[in-house]
Amino acid sequence: MPAASRTVVLASRNQDKLRELRQLCEGRPFTVTSILDHPGLPEVIEDGTSALGNATRKALVAAAFTGEIAVADDTTLQVFNLGDMPDVFASRFAGPGASYEDNTRLLLELMAAVEPGDRGARFETSMVWIDPQPPAGLAAAAAAPAATRWLHDPFQRSIRLAADEDPDGYWDELVDRKRIWADYHAWARTLPPGWGADRERLLEIVDQLVQPYLHGGRPTDAPADAMHVPDTRLWTASGPDDREPPATLVAPAGLPADAPGRGRCAPVWFELSASGRLLGQLTRQPLGSGGFGYDPVFQPQGSDRTLAEMAPEEKAAISHRGRAMRRLLEAVGRAYGVG
Repeated sequence: MPAASRTVVLASRNQDKLRELRQLCEGRPFTVTSILDHPGLPEVIEDGTSALGNATRKALVAAAFTGEIAVADDTTLQVFNLGDMPDVFASRFAGPGASYEDNTRLLLELMAAVEPGDRGARFETSMVWIDPQPPAGLAAAAAAPAATRWLHDPFQRSIRLAADEDPDGYWDELVDRKRIWADYHAWARTLPPGWGADRERLLEIVDQLVQPYLHGGRPTDAPADAMHVPDTRLWTASGPDDREPPATLVAPAGLPADAPGRGRCAPVWFELSASGRLLGQLTRQPLGSGGFGYDPVFQPQGSDRTLAEMAPEEKAAISHRGRAMRRLLEAVGRAYGVG
């Protein structure tokens, strides 16, 4: 890499998630930090319609701000009887500022009348690694089982809006977020009539969750100074030697002028992404005191216990996040030639 001299920044402020990610990184030849160790790093508006989109946004900003390798993840929970909801809204299903317990309670209420055979669900985690200083000779072609991409430094060009210009309207014009979210909203409302789920209440919840995006806004709990990051595919490069800046004038807004990474990042960055899934079913009540999020109500396929009833190492061996991280780190080893 040389790996021993590289730092990896975990792009999360969630202490539960950081604890799991740090455990998965143990024994790897790099120094692991988190964005909590880098004061001033902005919040990111997670307005992607997929876990991969949101994870990439978070990794991109962490890499740009620090100039270090950034790793971010995002997880969706898809309950089949609820038309795959809460999906990307898993962490705020019960509204802005919802606790783990709030989200779990709402989910169980919606599924109260659903029989055991119809309570299937799936966790899916997307994990993204972005290196803003990729070494020469990177073996990207050998990076399976992850997907690879080269991308231009999105901050090569600076977009400054006029004082009276509407920032949300500006981004909508450039990247068509309203249309993307309108399509997502239409998909989310195409729900089957039944097997006992509270369909009408679910539709009301979906409408409330999606509404801010349909109007070109941001999540209601997003900080006022949170960064807007358009679809990161705008900056895809053809390879490490593609130094021609992209034709688009779109750039993320909000990276501080004194961000440490501004003077350290290369013109072309390297990205790896991997995913992990876990199939299971929802229990009727929370069981177990471990884990976090929906773990107390999620029973993996083939197990008679929830994730919250498992020891941390047992959960990591089968979990969606563990699978995604192991695939990512396997790809890192192949690409960088490290163990």
